[in-house]
Amino acid sequence: MNFIKQIERIKKIHKLIISEKTGTPSVFAKKLFLSRSQLYNELEVIKELDAPLKYCKKRESYYYETSFELILSFSLTTIKDDESREIFGGSNFRPILLDGTLVSLL
Repeated sequence: MNFIKQIERIKKIHKLIISEKTGTPSVFAKKLFLSRSQLYNELEVIKELDAPLKYCKKRESYYYETSFELILSFSLTTIKDDESREIFGGSNFRPILLDGTLVSLL
Protein backbone atom coordinates (compact mmCIF):
# COMPACT_ATOMS: atom_id res chain seq x y z
CA MET A 1 0.00 0.00 0.00
CA ASN A 2 3.01 2.32 -0.30
CA PHE A 3 1.59 3.65 -3.58
CA ILE A 4 -1.62 4.78 -1.90
CA LYS A 5 0.32 6.40 0.96
CA GLN A 6 2.50 8.27 -1.52
CA ILE A 7 -0.54 9.61 -3.39
CA GLU A 8 -2.08 10.78 -0.12
CA ARG A 9 1.21 12.38 0.91
CA ILE A 10 1.50 14.23 -2.41
CA LYS A 11 -2.07 15.49 -2.00
CA LYS A 12 -1.19 16.83 1.46
CA ILE A 13 2.02 18.44 0.18
CA HIS A 14 0.05 20.11 -2.63
CA LYS A 15 -2.57 21.43 -0.18
CA LEU A 16 0.13 22.96 2.07
CA ILE A 17 1.92 24.51 -0.92
CA ILE A 18 -1.30 26.08 -2.23
CA SER A 19 -1.99 27.64 1.18
CA GLU A 20 1.69 28.70 1.38
CA LYS A 21 1.92 27.28 4.89
CA THR A 22 4.83 24.92 4.40
CA GLY A 23 7.43 26.69 6.47
CA THR A 24 11.12 26.01 5.97
CA PRO A 25 12.14 22.66 4.48
CA SER A 26 12.88 21.31 7.97
CA VAL A 27 9.49 22.42 9.33
CA PHE A 28 7.72 21.17 6.20
CA ALA A 29 9.37 17.76 6.54
CA LYS A 30 8.32 17.53 10.21
CA LYS A 31 4.70 18.34 9.29
CA LEU A 32 4.77 15.33 6.96
CA PHE A 33 6.77 13.07 9.31
CA LEU A 34 9.58 12.86 6.74
CA SER A 35 13.28 13.55 6.73
CA ARG A 36 14.42 16.57 4.72
CA SER A 37 15.91 14.32 2.06
CA GLN A 38 12.62 12.40 1.77
CA LEU A 39 10.78 15.72 1.45
CA TYR A 40 13.07 16.78 -1.39
CA ASN A 41 12.35 13.46 -3.13
CA GLU A 42 8.59 14.08 -2.85
CA LEU A 43 8.98 17.64 -4.11
CA GLU A 44 10.95 16.30 -7.06
CA VAL A 45 7.99 14.05 -7.94
CA ILE A 46 5.74 17.11 -7.97
CA LYS A 47 8.23 19.03 -10.12
CA GLU A 48 8.28 16.11 -12.58
CA LEU A 49 4.53 16.72 -13.00
CA ASP A 50 5.46 20.18 -14.37
CA ALA A 51 4.56 22.01 -11.18
CA PRO A 52 5.99 25.56 -11.12
CA LEU A 53 7.27 25.01 -7.58
CA LYS A 54 9.42 27.69 -5.95
CA TYR A 55 10.67 28.52 -2.46
CA CYS A 56 10.63 32.02 -0.95
CA LYS A 57 13.21 32.61 1.78
CA LYS A 58 11.47 35.80 2.88
CA ARG A 59 8.08 34.09 3.41
CA GLU A 60 9.75 30.81 4.41
CA SER A 61 7.33 28.82 2.31
CA TYR A 62 7.07 26.88 -0.91
CA TYR A 63 4.60 28.21 -3.46
CA TYR A 64 3.53 27.75 -7.06
CA GLU A 65 4.91 30.47 -9.31
CA THR A 66 1.85 30.27 -11.56
CA SER A 67 -1.58 28.76 -11.13
CA PHE A 68 -1.27 24.98 -10.82
CA GLU A 69 -3.89 22.36 -10.18
CA LEU A 70 -2.98 18.82 -9.21
CA ILE A 71 -5.64 16.13 -9.38
CA LEU A 72 -4.57 12.68 -8.27
CA SER A 73 -6.96 9.78 -8.22
CA PHE A 74 -6.72 6.02 -8.24
CA SER A 75 -8.96 3.02 -8.38
CA LEU A 76 -8.31 -0.27 -6.67
CA THR A 77 -10.23 -3.46 -7.39
CA THR A 78 -9.46 -6.83 -5.89
CA ILE A 79 -10.06 -10.00 -7.89
CA LYS A 80 -10.67 -13.25 -6.07
CA ASP A 81 -9.22 -16.54 -7.30
CA ASP A 82 -12.58 -17.78 -8.57
CA GLU A 83 -13.05 -14.55 -10.57
CA SER A 84 -9.68 -14.64 -12.32
CA ARG A 85 -9.08 -16.39 -15.62
CA GLU A 86 -6.34 -16.63 -18.18
CA ILE A 87 -6.83 -15.29 -21.67
CA PHE A 88 -4.71 -16.57 -24.53
CA GLY A 89 -4.37 -15.00 -27.97
CA GLY A 90 -4.82 -18.27 -29.85
CA SER A 91 -2.72 -19.72 -32.65
CA ASN A 92 -3.22 -16.73 -34.99
CA PHE A 93 -1.83 -14.30 -32.43
CA ARG A 94 0.81 -12.11 -34.12
CA PRO A 95 2.16 -9.36 -31.87
CA ILE A 96 2.89 -6.12 -33.69
CA LEU A 97 4.77 -3.16 -32.23
CA LEU A 98 3.36 0.36 -32.55
CA ASP A 99 5.65 1.07 -35.50
CA GLY A 100 4.21 -1.94 -37.38
CA THR A 101 7.15 -4.30 -36.81
CA LEU A 102 6.24 -7.96 -36.31
CA VAL A 103 7.67 -9.59 -33.18
CA SER A 104 8.56 -13.28 -33.07
CA LEU A 105 7.66 -15.15 -29.90
CA LEU A 106 9.79 -18.17 -30.74
